[in-house]
Amino acid sequence: MTRALPLSGWTLVSLRPRSQHTAVRRAARELGARVIAASAYALAALPDNGALKKVLDCPVRIASSPNAVRFAAMHSPLPGHWLAIGSATAGALLRAGAGSVQIPEPQTADGLLNLDLLRSVRGRRIGLLTAPDGRGLLESALPERGARLVIAHSYHRRPVNLSAATRQRIVAAGPATAMLVTSQRAFERFFAQFDGASQQTLKSRICIASSRRLLEYLQALGFARVLLSRSTLPRDALQTLADSIAGDRPQRNIR
Repeated sequence: MTRALPLSGWTLVSLRPRSQHTAVRRAARELGARVIAASAYALAALPDNGALKKVLDCPVRIASSPNAVRFAAMHSPLPGHWLAIGSATAGALLRAGAGSVQIPEPQTADGLLNLDLLRSVRGRRIGLLTAPDGRGLLESALPERGARLVIAHSYHRRPVNLSAATRQRIVAAGPATAMLVTSQRAFERFFAQFDGASQQTLKSRICIASSRRLLEYLQALGFARVLLSRSTLPRDALQTLADSIAGDRPQRNIR
């Protein structure tokens, strides 16, 4: 008899940007789950207004996401040493010409800010490759530490509305459903598209947060079943769910 895969019968709701669900689908297929794509945003490149060169000229440079790197690389190679929030961003940087990349543990903005290189930055120019209204923690914390922050926006987010059919599929998917949450902004827009009764149904489902900050945000909204992934990578999020199910702990909060 063939043994069932770890997530057989489960539905995963992917909130990644439009056309960026491939990695989630691949990881889900390996573990036996199905995926509902529920993008709150589509991404589009921004023209280069000279800010990218200013970031490249900074002695310390940070990339906030693989998308920030991918869209910036359309305008220029990204050589030299970089800091990246996670391994996916690091991989994108290396493909874009970076000589070396340092990532933190945990792979979050908070983890990045705890790196020795960013602890004492008063008066230093730090370049940040990101998107408008992106990861606000870096934009606020680094100037508070006295850094001279130089920002290049390489892409922007265009809001996307879920179809009525997609909303219905998500609500009707049943209790063996988990939402993959890697962005507070994306989740806010996703969640706001459901009526009150549907929101209450969603609050009974599992959320897998890619950072402790997101975990605490979801718990504050009233989501009681929140798991903490070790990174933003889909395979790590799905393995977190599989481990929880295997340990018979699907309703336990991680605090």
